[in-house]
Amino acid sequence: MLMRRFATLLGIFLLIEGTWGLFSPVVFGVLSTNTTHAVIHILLGVIGIWTGRSDNARPYLMFVGALLILVGVLFFVPGASALVVSILNVNRAVAFFNITVGVICLALALSAPRAGRVVT
Repeated sequence: MLMRRFATLLGIFLLIEGTWGLFSPVVFGVLSTNTTHAVIHILLGVIGIWTGRSDNARPYLMFVGALLILVGVLFFVPGASALVVSILNVNRAVAFFNITVGVICLALALSAPRAGRVVT
């Protein structure tokens, strides 16, 4: 149940942030974005809301967690940083946010029992 709620809340956040990002290069005063970044967040937000209302929250959180960590870490890798910034307009705040939320997503997904597995 916690995974489903988190997936829904994350989906709502990403949908709001992505929509806002279509109209502004800075969201919530610190998170930089561009159209590509905003559209990806809108898609991930819609999928997050959908998976939060179904039994697919675990794979969603695994995928989003890994994706967010990857983008966040790449921001700090020389050479890769320029690519991440040019494609997604990621700044330091976005990188730290992505790593933090990515770790939470993976921790939730990995700590919950798998569907169909009986916990004794």
